[in-house]
Amino acid sequence: MTLSRQLVMLLAVLLLLVFAGTFFISVQNARRYLEVQLKSHAQDAATSLGLSVSPHMIDDDLATTTSMVDAIFDRGYYQTIRLEDIQGSVLVKRELMVQVKDVPAWFIKYLPLEAPKGEALIMAGWRQAGRVLVQSHPGFAYRQLWENVTETFGWFLVSALTVIGLGLVLLRMVLSPLKEIEWQADSICNREFPILNKLPRTRDLRRIVEAMNRMSAKLQMMLTEHEDLAAKLREQAHQHPVSGLANKPHFMATLNNRMASPEVCSHAVLSLIQLRNLKDYNNRYGYAAGDERLCQMAALLRDIAAEIPRHTLAHLSGGDFALLAEDYSVAEGEVLGQRISDALAGLNGEEGALPSDNGHVGIAYFDGRQDASGLLIEADKALRFAQTKGANSWSLFVPEDSGKEVTCSASEWRSFIQQALADNRVALHLQPVYSCPEKEILHHEVLVRLMSDDDTGQLLVAGEFMPMAESLGLSAEIDKAVIERALRLLAESADPAFRLAVNLSPSSLQTKGFSDWLEERLWEHKQSAKQIIFELPEYGAVTMLGQVHGLIKRINRCGGQVALDHFGRGFSSFAYLHSLKISYLKVDGSYLSQIDENSDHRFFIQALTNIAHGLDMQVIAEAVESETIWQSLQVLNVDGGQGYCLGRPVSWSGSDAG
Repeated sequence: MTLSRQLVMLLAVLLLLVFAGTFFISVQNARRYLEVQLKSHAQDAATSLGLSVSPHMIDDDLATTTSMVDAIFDRGYYQTIRLEDIQGSVLVKRELMVQVKDVPAWFIKYLPLEAPKGEALIMAGWRQAGRVLVQSHPGFAYRQLWENVTETFGWFLVSALTVIGLGLVLLRMVLSPLKEIEWQADSICNREFPILNKLPRTRDLRRIVEAMNRMSAKLQMMLTEHEDLAAKLREQAHQHPVSGLANKPHFMATLNNRMASPEVCSHAVLSLIQLRNLKDYNNRYGYAAGDERLCQMAALLRDIAAEIPRHTLAHLSGGDFALLAEDYSVAEGEVLGQRISDALAGLNGEEGALPSDNGHVGIAYFDGRQDASGLLIEADKALRFAQTKGANSWSLFVPEDSGKEVTCSASEWRSFIQQALADNRVALHLQPVYSCPEKEILHHEVLVRLMSDDDTGQLLVAGEFMPMAESLGLSAEIDKAVIERALRLLAESADPAFRLAVNLSPSSLQTKGFSDWLEERLWEHKQSAKQIIFELPEYGAVTMLGQVHGLIKRINRCGGQVALDHFGRGFSSFAYLHSLKISYLKVDGSYLSQIDENSDHRFFIQALTNIAHGLDMQVIAEAVESETIWQSLQVLNVDGGQGYCLGRPVSWSGSDAG
């Protein structure tokens, strides 16, 4: 019950108590007054009649006496008039039945009026000749008492309604700041920190608003300081101090994770870029000039990498740089090599000079079979070969038996994907996500597969076809097919606690009409919508926050939830998390490898969990591939985990639900 309603009820109760007391006292006073009036009226009539009939009693003129009694009795104000002689014999007696008009019987029953009697002696000279007994009629008194009660009650009712109405208006005015305080408290819970500039006039409420404003500002400042500290420490641990690019430990962790995750990365190209004779350059022009040269190279590589949807750019050491371009084919690797070579040729020297030989590029193609060390060896071989080819040259190493990516053209991929969707050759695999440390299933992530169009029944993982689908503008069609099937399977499930997490491609959000379609489908499956979570990759979400905000609002209205996947892959600020109403963050797998030995990765995850929990978000770790990693997550307060150590993806159909 709201405070205003409680105050109104209290006001009404107080008014009722005041009225009851006042009304009771008023009725009792009126009743006593009328009884006194009745007694005085009866006594006055008796005295007057006694004096009037005394001369006639001396003469024994009974007729005149009777006439005088009738004259008084006929006025109707008396219930009984009785004239007696000195022996008590009744000489004249007149009685009137008590009949009260226009007064309810219950009123007379619960508020009876005593009809007192008046008595007077009749004198004959100095001796007593008789007496007169007069009893007033209570009917008029009842009517007057009834009118008094009804008028009092009516006046109080009008007054009470007026007071309550005015009280409601005043309470609404006085308590209106409470609604703003409630909104402010809800906003703080929703990771917003508003300040109420308009202070109420009521001193107590003003103090509450001022305290809430201080708390809101303090929480925002504490959270911001925590985020800034975490960002600075992460920068120190994972970024090169000169170029600001990812350092070698961070790059190696990322490379190991990508090479071990065919679901995420099935093919890629790794470029090793080496500036020539950086040590001699430093000795000749100074270390400040050398650092400037490194920053120029980093800026050129950033421009090139900006056009690669999924990439990792790093400054390994000295003049060595690395660029991992995920989902890149051999042909795209050749174009990338030429672009980096051109950038090297255009790298300015001291005072704008253009040295003829600035560096070289070695590129290796990853076809899903090599490990990180093997791929680095191949890229290093390509780099050594490029150094023999001439200034600013590049070289690409491709395994001899690799070529599955090269043999499929864009038109062939388009035809294959469209036909697979038309033939319903879409298979869903589920991988469980467990709570930490209880190890209870939180939900299952949906992993999509496409069946080959031959008799082999081969399944293509998302890492093999989704990059091409995105480049061809077909990602929205794949997402629609997966969502339709997931909603249908959830509807068939008998377990309301069964939940699915479905990945959404960033390019789908940019497809016209996709968000409208998604909201419409969720409204059509209201119950299933409450059991579904949509995961967006962080590296795509940060580039389109406006569209992500709109999508989250749509999905939340339908009862669904949104989460961020592969969190931490880039070096984006934590600040944007304040405005996103998401359920959980899924930490990128590159932070999980060797977490028991890598203090920097442990710090990042610990800081992330502290920030996320402060924003009412959960943190889930992906790529949990060993029991050691799982045990480490429990110490770091992570909320859940997903990986082969906990459960492998399995094929699923509606009959498996629950």
